[in-house]
Amino acid sequence: MVDISNKLEGKVVSITGASGYIGSALTQELEKYSLKIIRISRKELVPKDGVEDWVLDLNKKSSWIRIVNKSDIIFHLSGNTSIFNAEKDPKESLISTLLPVIQLINASKKLSRIPRVVFSSTATVYGLTEVLPVLETRQPNPITTYDLHKFFAEQQLLLASSSNIIDAISLRLANVYGPSPTESLAQDRGILSKITRMRFELKNLQIYGNGEYLRDYIYIDDVVNAFLHASVMNYDILLDRNDITLNVASGKGTSVKEVFNLISNEVEKITGFSGVIKNVAWPKEVNEIEKRNYIASIELIKSLTGWEPSVSLEEGIQLLVKHYSKECISNEVS
Repeated sequence: MVDISNKLEGKVVSITGASGYIGSALTQELEKYSLKIIRISRKELVPKDGVEDWVLDLNKKSSWIRIVNKSDIIFHLSGNTSIFNAEKDPKESLISTLLPVIQLINASKKLSRIPRVVFSSTATVYGLTEVLPVLETRQPNPITTYDLHKFFAEQQLLLASSSNIIDAISLRLANVYGPSPTESLAQDRGILSKITRMRFELKNLQIYGNGEYLRDYIYIDDVVNAFLHASVMNYDILLDRNDITLNVASGKGTSVKEVFNLISNEVEKITGFSGVIKNVAWPKEVNEIEKRNYIASIELIKSLTGWEPSVSLEEGIQLLVKHYSKECISNEVS
């Protein structure tokens, strides 16, 4: 078992996108360790005791010089998080995803300082997967603008790491769910949170198609733990593979229909509302990536870092429902 606490002790850790869904959960977990936390955001954050906040423009090299000069570990979570927004404004998506990575690399090169960088990527860079589970050795085939930009960023990080400029790891995240200190505002994220709220609001649900397509759901706490394991892993064994990507998932596939039913049943225990789950046709404009089946192999990250998921889907949904149950009760009281 990896002693994360000992390896993180005394480190200076910076988090970009610290106000986001994963960033806020990661910050909350890091507060348990003996280290210095720097939250980086485009706007002022609500102050937290023992946490330093920097408001920076991550498209500027000067911002990254400041970050790299101070940081031992950089969790890079900022940038566009929405497939919808990327299709709507591909130029802005490319700039927000790729330019900060290029400036990070330039800053590290200028300072001759090699930070550990853990980058938040996505499993959808693999494209339309047919052979399951998907291993990291599968050639990426991004079919959306968002996924293409993430893949560009991964490639820049790989080149820089191979040149000994930085030590980067790209985590390809599956379907992340669960409560977090903040909610993602992106339109294509947090679907399980969305339908949980809808059930507590006594609303019926709709599933596109037959709902039998598979997803690999991973609980937020397990994702945060994967970021921590990646931040302290032995980097040499990763570079020996000439690849810096690791899948972060449960390694298990569950149909969307089954997940909707699991949430509905848990909420019904509290509200008594059974409701209806109706199958509807896919919208004409939907991207084919939404219809794919996906299950990840997690053998590599388990063997290289010692990480593995600890929260089952059933347990995670119970925790999610419990969270929104308290929120609904609180709203009713207020």
